[in-house]
Amino acid sequence: MFKHFAIALILMSQTLVGCAALQRKPETITIKEIQASLGDIRSAIVSSFPIGSRAVSSNGREIVSKHFLVAGNGSVRPAGDALERYFAQITILGDRRPYDVEIVVAHEKRVLRGEIFAYVIDYYDTLLARDISRRLEDELAKRREDRNIIDDFRVF
Repeated sequence: MFKHFAIALILMSQTLVGCAALQRKPETITIKEIQASLGDIRSAIVSSFPIGSRAVSSNGREIVSKHFLVAGNGSVRPAGDALERYFAQITILGDRRPYDVEIVVAHEKRVLRGEIFAYVIDYYDTLLARDISRRLEDELAKRREDRNIIDDFRVF
């Protein structure tokens, strides 16, 4: 009996640990209640990235930017295999309008792991995440102004 209780306790503790891992990071910037369509949000996200997108999840809700570097004057350029680099990850939340969008920007460092070099996340940059969120909000506002109800109307 004690064996079954111990197994149940271990399974329950693993479940609770798994749920705790799903909490959002404090460095995440959230834009709440976006009324645009998913297609408009996705295209605004891609155009708000400093260099472009690198990967999109299978459901199209998680988009990752290409790696980039930020110079002292604020200019952005591709990172390539630099020693330190950034990337942004934007996630669209919700199953229907209004959607929430979470933005996180990670700073990576190249470190030696055994005999090969690997990139590890050093910290999350809230200032760059805010900058990308401002760009995204501007892109969404532009798209709202550029809409034409007659051209966007589809009969079938």
